[in-house]
Amino acid sequence: MNSLPEGSFKRKKKRMSTYQRAVKFSKRGKFGHGFQIQDEDFQYFLNILKVSKETFENNEDKQSFVDNVFKQLSGNEVNYCSNQVVSRVVDDLLPEASDQTVMNLIEHFEKDLRSICSDQFASHVLQQLLHVATYRAFNITMQDVSESIKENYKKFVNKLCKYILNNLDEFIWDTYANHIIRSCMACLCGEPYLCSKTFQDKGKKVDTTKEHKDLLKKYADNIINIQQFSEMHTTDITSGLLQVLLKCISSVSKKRFKALVNKLMGECFPENASNSFEHFSKTLENGSFSRLLDVIITESPNKLNKSLYEKYFSDKLPDLVVHRNGNFTIQKILSTTTDVTQFETMFDQLKEKVPTIISLGYTGVLLELSNACLRLKSKQALFLKTLCESLKCKEETEDGITVLLLIGLKVIENYDSSCKEPPIHIHGSMIVQTLLKFNKPIKVVNNLINLETERLVYIFCDVKGSYVANAYFESTFIGERSREKMIWKLKDHYSTLAKSKSGSRAFDCIWKVADSKQRFMIMTEFMKRESELTSTQFGSIIASKLNLGLFRHKKDEWIKEDQDKLKTLKVFEINKYC
Repeated sequence: MNSLPEGSFKRKKKRMSTYQRAVKFSKRGKFGHGFQIQDEDFQYFLNILKVSKETFENNEDKQSFVDNVFKQLSGNEVNYCSNQVVSRVVDDLLPEASDQTVMNLIEHFEKDLRSICSDQFASHVLQQLLHVATYRAFNITMQDVSESIKENYKKFVNKLCKYILNNLDEFIWDTYANHIIRSCMACLCGEPYLCSKTFQDKGKKVDTTKEHKDLLKKYADNIINIQQFSEMHTTDITSGLLQVLLKCISSVSKKRFKALVNKLMGECFPENASNSFEHFSKTLENGSFSRLLDVIITESPNKLNKSLYEKYFSDKLPDLVVHRNGNFTIQKILSTTTDVTQFETMFDQLKEKVPTIISLGYTGVLLELSNACLRLKSKQALFLKTLCESLKCKEETEDGITVLLLIGLKVIENYDSSCKEPPIHIHGSMIVQTLLKFNKPIKVVNNLINLETERLVYIFCDVKGSYVANAYFESTFIGERSREKMIWKLKDHYSTLAKSKSGSRAFDCIWKVADSKQRFMIMTEFMKRESELTSTQFGSIIASKLNLGLFRHKKDEWIKEDQDKLKTLKVFEINKYC
């Protein structure tokens, strides 16, 4: 087997899209998994899958297109939605469908809920129907939906949620019905897209009625009293359901949330074994429970979190932080703690483990430690000192190598000082960004200024390292003189930054804080290297945005325009703080 060069990695093979997989299988005569549809219909939906993401001139055209697609289901709604490709098409297009189209599909689905709930593909459509119905029924901004239609949507939501509640014992253990339970709980609490993978959808919230919130409470009561509750945290499918329940019930019933948390923790860490780290470690080895524990910590209010910490975690921190799954629990505790005294006690226990944390690669703990230092304004100087001691370097050096060790999270003896392209660790970069936001970041600032310019430019042009520039030029604790030094240090390297995708973004941060004299210096460099600059996509964008053509032909006019812009920015900044 050929070994890869040190520092390189094997790129993952790009996954085939749903469309590509469907085309591949259709060539073998298999028209999607699930219900087998006619070749002609399959090819139609395959083409729709390909073009459905295209933009339309207006919403009316889009809705007309969507409704025409749904007409192809006529008479075969449930069967066709049980086909892999059709299910995906319907799932994607439902949010854009007219109310009449959605209600028609609901009418057909209501006739056969049991089989649909357990179907690999139709169950996804049922989930989307529930999401769309909830959002349209309770979203007050959707004035184009009539009150009668809204009532019909509410009836469907009630009917489906009550049906699922009545069959909870059976559906909890079913792979596909389990996800419908999650959707029901999310819709009842007013977050129909809680389980969505896209941030944009997750933000869609509505205000459901007391009746719906009471129904959610019944879900919580039934689940907490289920006969096999003690097994639910051990498998991904049921652990995932509990995670959704915790997120949904936390804002609806604090009493039930606390009861659920206490029962889960009591089942996993019985009183007679709760003080044994061996038992604790064995329980955390189960990834399903480990992820559930993260949600418990994230969703618990401060008072409950503090009591959980004192009862289960306070005496186990040094062991947990070097545990494969336990270190994630520590990260969650650090990210949620609001008690300065508790944090300082945690810090004192964890600082001795920093070298081990680095060697094991559990660097997320270090990132959360730095974030907690920043958020709680505590232990900031000691964090930098501890980290540098663990990397076996000084806090400040004449050649700035300390910042390279910090950004790469490399112990000095394992670092190749001759390397012009320093390794950049995602957590290392984020830690340096946090250090620059500390109350006294002067040592990190000096390391960056002392660093060889070529290496600094490499960092600013890296997708992970470029955000260090953001932190440097946006930190409220870095003075104007330090910013000036950095701007002049990068002289003759601005075209390199501008030509790079990440470097051009870093350049934007620099340009915002540069004064007239510094901007003139940068533009002079751009003018000398104009052909080189405009030959690249990002360089060309910056040249156009800064009006390099005007600068080349009419410098005085460009300077006047730029000074007017700077004056406007200053007025805006003053008004912002008034």
